[in-house]
Amino acid sequence: MYGVEIHSRLPSRDRQHPLAVFVALSLVWVALLYGRALQGPFIYDDTLAIQQNSDIASWHGLGKYFRASVPLNEEYRGVAGSFYRPVFWSSLFLDRWMWGLNPAGFHLTNLLLHWANGVLGFLLLSKLGVRWSISAATCLIWLGLPISTEAVAWISGRPALLVVLFFLLSALAALTYVRDPKVWWLAAFAFAWGGALLSNEWGVIALPLILLVVYLYAWRIDFRWLALGAVGAMVAGGYFLMRSAAGAHLPLGTPAFFAAGLSLLKYIGWMVLPLGMSIERSSDTPANVLSPASVAALAVAVGMVAAVFSLRRKAPDVAAGLAWMLIAIAPFCGLVFLYQGMAERYTYLASAGLVFVLVAVVSRMPHRQRSYAASLLAVWAMWGAWRLNARVADWSDEARLYRTSLAATPRSAVLLFNLGVGAVEAGDLNAGADYYRRALAANPRYASASINLGSVLHRQGKDAEAAALLRQAIAMAPTSPEPWVDLGNIYLQQGSIAEAKRAYEKALEIEPGNLAAVVNLGAALQSAGDLKGAEQQYRRAIAVNPGRAAGYCDFGAVLLREGDTLAALDAFNQAIAAEPSYPAAYFDLGILYEQTGHREVAMDMYARALKLQPEYPKARERLQALKAGQ
Repeated sequence: MYGVEIHSRLPSRDRQHPLAVFVALSLVWVALLYGRALQGPFIYDDTLAIQQNSDIASWHGLGKYFRASVPLNEEYRGVAGSFYRPVFWSSLFLDRWMWGLNPAGFHLTNLLLHWANGVLGFLLLSKLGVRWSISAATCLIWLGLPISTEAVAWISGRPALLVVLFFLLSALAALTYVRDPKVWWLAAFAFAWGGALLSNEWGVIALPLILLVVYLYAWRIDFRWLALGAVGAMVAGGYFLMRSAAGAHLPLGTPAFFAAGLSLLKYIGWMVLPLGMSIERSSDTPANVLSPASVAALAVAVGMVAAVFSLRRKAPDVAAGLAWMLIAIAPFCGLVFLYQGMAERYTYLASAGLVFVLVAVVSRMPHRQRSYAASLLAVWAMWGAWRLNARVADWSDEARLYRTSLAATPRSAVLLFNLGVGAVEAGDLNAGADYYRRALAANPRYASASINLGSVLHRQGKDAEAAALLRQAIAMAPTSPEPWVDLGNIYLQQGSIAEAKRAYEKALEIEPGNLAAVVNLGAALQSAGDLKGAEQQYRRAIAVNPGRAAGYCDFGAVLLREGDTLAALDAFNQAIAAEPSYPAAYFDLGILYEQTGHREVAMDMYARALKLQPEYPKARERLQALKAGQ
C-alpha cells in the first residue's frame, strides 16, 4: 500500500461484481442517451474529413497523415496553422473500411469510445481507492453531461474521445507500474501516452494529470513517479519531432492571460447550466483586456487553485477533482493561443473533475443533508440527460444544428455562413444572400462569405455587385483561387473572353491543379475559337480528375467540333464508364449520332438522358425534333 488513500479500498472479493454491473449499466445508459445519434448524418467538418476525403479510403492515402500535417480552418480567428493527428485519421480509415460511407457506423464508434471512457474512468477511480458507489455515480453523471454532445454526437469531435481513452489507459498503466514496477507496464504507459498525443494536440495535458493521479495514489514522489515523468518526457520529445517532420505548427497568437479567468468561468457555466449550446464558440472568446470583470474572474481562478492546496489534507477527494478540472481546462482558457478560441468539446475531460467534486462534496455531508444534496444532484443529472436528448436531436439535422447554435452565439459569422450555404443548396438564393451579408457584418474580413455572396449575386444577375465582392475577397485572401475562378465566370458569361482567361490563369498560378479553373479556361479558349488550346485544358482536367465524367464530355465536344468523330465517341463512352448515371454524356452521344446520321441511336441516347434527368430541356427538344422528322 502506498500512503494515504482517498477512501477505503473495496475488498478484493467484491471488486468484480460492481465492475460487471457498471459495465452493463453504463452501456444501457449511453445507448439510451445517444441511441438516436446513430441516425445522424455527416455534418459540418465531416463532409470534408470523411465524405470527400479519398485519403481515408486506402492504406496509401492514410500514410500521408503520418507524414504530413493538415491545415487548420482559418475562418474562426483568421490565423494559419496545422495539426498532426494520425491516430484520429486512422480511426476514420478503420470506420471507412468497415462501414463504407454509412454515417451510422462512424457514430457507433464515437458512442463506443464514450462508453469505454466511462468504464475506464470507473476503473481508474476504483484503483485510486474511491468507493465503487462514488465512482459509479461520478462516471454515470459524466457520461450524461449535455456539454459532451459535441464530442460524442459529432464524428469530427472524435479526437477528444480518443485523447481521453488513451489518457485513461496510460493512467491505469502508470498506477499498475507504481504497484508492480515492471518494464512492460512502463512500456504500456508510453504507448498509451503516445496514442493520446497522436490523437490531438491537447493530449499534452495528459502527462501532468497522470502524474497527479500517481501522486494521489502514493502521496509521495519517489523513483516510480520520476521514471514515469522521464518516460513521458521522452515520448513527448518523440512526438514533437514527428510533428516537426510533418510540418505541423500551431497558429501564432498572443496568449490571453487577462481573459483566462473569464474563460474558466464560462466553461464552468456551460458544464453546470448548458441552457444554450453551440457548435461554434469562437465569438464567445473573451477579449484579452484588463478590466474589473477580468480581475474578479482571475481572483476566483486563483481562489480555486488555493482551494486545491487548502483541501489537500482535509478533503483530498474534493481537492483532487478540483485539480483535475483546473489542469484539464487551463490550456483552453487563453493560456495557449487556440485557432478556434473556445469550444464546448474542450470541456470533455475537465468536466469529469467537476462531476467528481460535486459527488465527493455530497458524499462528505452529514446523513440528513446528504440525502437532500444527493436528491438535488440526481435532479440536476436527470435534467442534464433531458438537455442532452434535445441536443442530440439538433445533431440529426444540419440546418437545425446551426439555427439552435446561432441562438446561443448570435454573433458567430461561421454559423451564419453555414446557414447561407444550406439555404443556397436548398434553392433559396435570397435567404442565402441574407445569411452571407449577416456573416460579413459580423466579420468584414470573412473572405469565404464574400466569395459565396458574389456567386449568389452572379446567379441573380447582379454582376457588378458580385464582381466588386469578389475583388474584395481577392484582397482579403490573395492565396485563394476561388474568387479568381468566380470572377472569370462572370467575365465569361459577359463575353469578356480575354478578362476571363486572365482570371482563370491567375487562379492556376495560385493552384495549378484547380479543376474549376482548368475546365473554365478550356471553355474560354473554346469560346475564343482556340480549339487546340481548349483540347489541351480538357486533357489536363481529365488528368487532374479521371473519375469525372464532365471532363470527358468537354473534351469530346471539342473533338467533335474539330471533326474527330471517333475520338469524340471514345471520350463520351469514357464519360459513361466513369459515371454511368451522368445524363449529359448520353445527350452528347445523341448529338454525335445525330450529326453522323444515326437517328435511331441518337433518339435512344436522348431517351436515356431523359430517363436519368426528366427535366432536361435540350434532350427533350432534340428527341421531339427527331420524332417529328420521322
